[in-house]
Amino acid sequence: MLLETFNSLYEYRSEKGDQWRIPKIKDGKILGDCEDYSLGVLYYVIAEKSLLRFWLILLTKAKIHYVKNDGEGHAVLRYKGQYIDNWTKEWVSKKEMEALGHKFHFCFYLTYQVIVKMLITKVMDLFR
Repeated sequence: MLLETFNSLYEYRSEKGDQWRIPKIKDGKILGDCEDYSLGVLYYVIAEKSLLRFWLILLTKAKIHYVKNDGEGHAVLRYKGQYIDNWTKEWVSKKEMEALGHKFHFCFYLTYQVIVKMLITKVMDLFR
């Protein structure tokens, strides 16, 4: 899927709590917040809808960064030295992200943290 196609389907939706999952296309829309956007770009655009490629790229090439903007936490995807989030909706430099007011945390979400967050969401979904 092209990034332009993904962006045309994506619609921001605030979530209660910290829910990490690859967003599904439902009724022609991809609904979600910043981490859903990052995971969605990774899955649909970069990994081309392959779960195997998604995990391989997440483990080896992509990182999800934790940033703060006006005191609020936010997720930003980094891949091949470029950054993207649901604010920019395009690949930009770190400097351009910082110009938006994003203050990068000293570390990114480590891959195991993303995996744990996704597993916790999956388990919580079983009880909803």
